[in-house]
Amino acid sequence: MIKQPLVSIIIPMYNAEKYIEETIKSVMAQTYQNWEIIVVSNASTDRSEELIALLRDARIQMITLDRNSGGPAKPRNIGLKHAKGEYIAFLDADDLWTKDKLEVQLSHMLENNINFSSTGKTNINESSIEINFKAGILAKMNARNSKKDICDLIKYRFIFTSSVMISSHLKVHFNEEKKYIAVEDLCAWLNVFKNPETKYAYIEKNLLKYRIVGQSISARGMEYKHATKAYICILNFILKNELYEHMKCFYRACARDFSLNFLQKILGEKK
Repeated sequence: MIKQPLVSIIIPMYNAEKYIEETIKSVMAQTYQNWEIIVVSNASTDRSEELIALLRDARIQMITLDRNSGGPAKPRNIGLKHAKGEYIAFLDADDLWTKDKLEVQLSHMLENNINFSSTGKTNINESSIEINFKAGILAKMNARNSKKDICDLIKYRFIFTSSVMISSHLKVHFNEEKKYIAVEDLCAWLNVFKNPETKYAYIEKNLLKYRIVGQSISARGMEYKHATKAYICILNFILKNELYEHMKCFYRACARDFSLNFLQKILGEKK
């Protein structure tokens, strides 16, 4: 890769003292080094900001909000306004990247004229140890899903925001309304896909280490609540943009999730 454009990495943060240092160090260890980090602290009250200052890297910019916005949408939008990079990457304050994440992803985008991409992931626990979920029928079904367009995104919701890299020429905005908290990223990626200039690629490499915190009944209950909000986001997107041809994808997503939940109960598989 001869061209080495600046990559702006946006990290929304709220009381992340347990993970933020490890998260940022996973960026500092990248094989690709032309980056800047914009951390937007959502009125954190713990030692998160202090820990970042101790890293003493001039490429790290801290923006602190006076009042908590309730979700990551506003911090991400503020980060986007301050970003100077030709490419934008997003990273949540508790997730990690493999050391070659930026290099592999950016090289693929430049070589294939791609302006929007996401990658595969591995799951890690609170101690950053990889979680090896049982590879049952449901996991195998999900692994075969197509990942290329709006219909696929509606059906499978396969984009993890901490894996995204996107050209700054494609405008991204996260809806800051409270009703979209936890699905504001899905709504944003649907709108990016709608842009006729978007050239998307899913990179079949696990370059993201996605942290899963808590597997309690209450945590699973929140997951179901978020799924419902995702349906509302998708339906509003289809109706607002009069993309009625995607209603079939929406119905298939609903039917698929119902079927998968039913199978999970029968097979005793955990999410």
